[in-house]
Amino acid sequence: MNMTFNQLWQIGTIWLLTLNTAYAEALKDPTQPPLAFYNQAHSIDGSGLLDGPVLQSIILGANYHAAIINGQKVMLGKKYDGATLIRLNEREAVLRNPDNTLKILTMEYSIQKKILPPNDQANLAKKSSQLKQK
Repeated sequence: MNMTFNQLWQIGTIWLLTLNTAYAEALKDPTQPPLAFYNQAHSIDGSGLLDGPVLQSIILGANYHAAIINGQKVMLGKKYDGATLIRLNEREAVLRNPDNTLKILTMEYSIQKKILPPNDQANLAKKSSQLKQK
């Protein structure tokens, strides 16, 4: 049985393609938070896993209000796991459960924003420019 170069090339190509797929790993979604995000020490049941929904992001625009809860985009007024998203601001999302109880999800920021009065802002800018000149 004599094989031509094209036949050998096709068999080799198919073999290489199947070899690569056999060793391929499932890719993780890079936009999802790391598993450590869910393994917090302050879980309710002590298992290390957070109980209930986790607020990951808040999107506020002129005509667009949404929250990312456990990786799912939820528009204001729409439902997440049976609860309706009824209120959003920069730090929290409020869900109303079917039994009319509220669940408040908050964003935990490690950096706190401090707003300076106008006089302090001017002094800070002056000090900053003086340091740059030195």
